[in-house]
Amino acid sequence: MFQDNIFEKWLDNQANVIIDKLGAGLALSSEEMIVLVLKAQTNHFAHLDEDLRKDMRDLREDLTTDMRNLREDMDKRFEQVDKRFEQVDKRFDSLIGRMDRFMVWSLGLTLTSTMLIIGFIFKFAH
Repeated sequence: MFQDNIFEKWLDNQANVIIDKLGAGLALSSEEMIVLVLKAQTNHFAHLDEDLRKDMRDLREDLTTDMRNLREDMDKRFEQVDKRFEQVDKRFDSLIGRMDRFMVWSLGLTLTSTMLIIGFIFKFAH
């Protein structure tokens, strides 16, 4: 809002003058009291700002750590799922191999049976 801290410098100067006046035991006007209250509030806001910034840094660090841990956990879980899919793929490959062998055996048996039947038909038909 104010550039180059003009307001803060003015407030610091006014507060120092008023504190010197107070130290000398002189009475303060209402305006001077308001300046001191304003200085106390700006100090309070500055401390709150520092605390808030520290809390935000801490929160960001905590969130970063939590996200990193979550990402690592997800990576591990995805690796486990990948391993399970690989196992399922191996089972399907094994099952397909069995079906292929059964189909070859079944085709061989069917052809052999057909040839035998045709052979018997030709042998007994002539």
